[in-house]
Amino acid sequence: MTGVLTESVLASVDLEDVLAQRAWLRCSDPFPHVIAHDVFTPRFYAELSGALRSVLDRGLSETSDRARFSRTMRGYDAYGLSITHETGGPLALFVSPAWRDLLCGLFGVERTPYVYAGAHHHAPFSEDGFIHNDFNPIWFPRSVPGDEAIVTPAFGRCHFKTGEGTLEPHEKVETVRGAVAILYLLNDGWRTGDGGETALFATRSGPLARPQVTAAPVNNSLVAFECTPNSFHAFLKNHRLPRTSIIMWVHRGLAEASQRYGADRLERWER
Repeated sequence: MTGVLTESVLASVDLEDVLAQRAWLRCSDPFPHVIAHDVFTPRFYAELSGALRSVLDRGLSETSDRARFSRTMRGYDAYGLSITHETGGPLALFVSPAWRDLLCGLFGVERTPYVYAGAHHHAPFSEDGFIHNDFNPIWFPRSVPGDEAIVTPAFGRCHFKTGEGTLEPHEKVETVRGAVAILYLLNDGWRTGDGGETALFATRSGPLARPQVTAAPVNNSLVAFECTPNSFHAFLKNHRLPRTSIIMWVHRGLAEASQRYGADRLERWER
């Protein structure tokens, strides 16, 4: 089943200067998700691409390097880059209240100030990912009461998976991934058969070769969905070209996630 998210829905968010204002497609199988093409205006897409291209031009790092795409994701054959307020430029959209509100509104997720954004780069012939649901707990520095600013992870002071670090217990908070958006860019020349899709599954058992839905990494398109115990998805290996994306999660409160889906269904990180 599908439905259309019309321009009137998107216009309720103050993103008129950058969104192309086209209809977004809401789908229900194998779980609720949204597919959109021509997401941003050509001008803003060019700005996003240019900003990320300038980072790629610095080269890839096999060790952690906040200024470059780095090997920081254990068990995932990709290079990652964190996007924070300090990143600035057009990439800062993904840690803005407006983009947070858009993603929360698409799936009825509780709005909190906690946002985690980054970019992934898969070199050609990267390995398949694994089927997972993103229904994970994430730690952040606790926001200041009354402050509407977006809060991003503080890796040195509060590890996003464990909460370990220099912050005192009252200075940090455990949240749960509420919804995710994956925007594809810098994938010039992609064609069917090249791989690099985001695959959606009805069950964790897959198999990878038979997803129910695939979202192609076509430039200026996105796939988004609520993170639930059943939002099973995976990266499919790319056969010819690199694959680059921006990924952004909004986070809900631990109590709200537990009440809605059950605390026992949280996917705790392996130590």
